[in-house]
Amino acid sequence: MKKVLIFLSIFSLLVANDKSDIENLINEHWESWNSSKYKAYISTVHSAGTMNGDSNGSFWYKMVPTIKGLTDNRKPGDKSDFNARYIEIDVLVPGKAAVAYYYLVGSYTLRGVTKSDYRTRVSQVFVTEGGKWKIKSGHFSPLHSGSGIPD
Repeated sequence: MKKVLIFLSIFSLLVANDKSDIENLINEHWESWNSSKYKAYISTVHSAGTMNGDSNGSFWYKMVPTIKGLTDNRKPGDKSDFNARYIEIDVLVPGKAAVAYYYLVGSYTLRGVTKSDYRTRVSQVFVTEGGKWKIKSGHFSPLHSGSGIPD
């Protein structure tokens, strides 16, 4: 019985550390995007890229983690102020796989259009690469009466 309790204690500690690390990664991910620190942003995603579906209703697409890939469609004046709220994390395999659910809220300016009512539900898959958590996939869907991103 004592060994089971020790195992459960260690398991709980690992899961708690994973959750904290992933929450920090989510916040770093969006802070990097908001401040146009693309190298830091890329460091939060898996080196093989991510599979995503955006809040504009787009088809699934693969995001290649390069600065050129991130900035090809960006125009001067494009900016964002996105913040993750109410983050929930399910660790599926401690130290290896997890899913996070949260709301992304804020504002953006894209191609001269400014919206201050960006409210989107996000789910993301996380895996470890080189001992660090990385984003592997994401799905974004606008909340009722919130704007997603334009096409």
